Amino acid sequence: MKKINILRFIFTTALFSSLVIITSCNDDDVDLGSKVKPVLTSSTTTFTAKEGDVVTLDFTLDKAINKPVQYRLVMLDESTATDLEDYSIPGCRSNDPDCVAIEENGGPVGYIFEIPAYTTSYSVDISLLNDLDIESTENLKLKVVSNRTLLGTVGDLVFDINIENSSDLVIALNWSGTFDDGGTTVDNCDLDMDLELIDSDGNYIDFSYSNCPEQLTLSTSMPDGTYYLDVSLWTTSGFSQPINIPASVTFNKPGIPLVETEDVSSYFPMDQGGLDDGNSNAIITFEITKVGHTFTITNPDNQVVFQGRMAKRKGNRVNLKK
Repeated sequence: MKKINILRFIFTTALFSSLVIITSCNDDDVDLGSKVKPVLTSSTTTFTAKEGDVVTLDFTLDKAINKPVQYRLVMLDESTATDLEDYSIPGCRSNDPDCVAIEENGGPVGYIFEIPAYTTSYSVDISLLNDLDIESTENLKLKVVSNRTLLGTVGDLVFDINIENSSDLVIALNWSGTFDDGGTTVDNCDLDMDLELIDSDGNYIDFSYSNCPEQLTLSTSMPDGTYYLDVSLWTTSGFSQPINIPASVTFNKPGIPLVETEDVSSYFPMDQGGLDDGNSNAIITFEITKVGHTFTITNPDNQVVFQGRMAKRKGNRVNLKK
């Protein structure tokens, strides 16, 4: 009898322990598993911003789970803004085979974002791009849907973003075109030109080094005062044709019909090279005076003033470029 009682005790203890383990696992599933899927929400869904601004979409999951949760920002057809022209959304586009597996490509096209495991708060930054067009307010509507992993759910969540023209000063340096080099057609963009914006204390406010054309912005939110725009030829990349590089600088205030284009080609003869080629004269300076939303621009017609500014900032400039 004692042996039977002992066996019953062992069996009962083992059964109780199993129930405790099962109950514990079920508790974990409720907190971190996928039986009850997390729901995505956002407290702010309507925005009005200007070109050049960043709109931040803040998301909240009602619970964390132990796996990443993917969603998709779908651009609705009723939007008047154009992807990669008026705005930029980070992440993979769902129909891009280079970053999304082919089996994930179904459903409406949008940008995928992933909320990490054990996380309930997440943000996506949407950059509103400056352009040189004077246009009416544009609109971007983004609908959030669950991605094909379906680990999370979302209700009818739509973001409504109005994009107004910027009142900032947008500056572009353009030297597009081609030239002949011993029978070979060469793209002007093989020549490296740059823009730099500097305040009256010699601090670099903005710069553009890697594009063709180059572009930067002097924001109306910056303090009133005097700013200097350096336009330079960094290198001709070994080309030395006896021609001027067809460079021009455009000053544009998109919110109003104010566009001014300055031809600066005479300052940049190709056969004299750029700054990195040893030509210290391959740089000119525009002076910009800002008062509120009004910008007054002075052309580089005083060589002495230009040379003094260049000498003062030359060391900093080379460090930034390299």
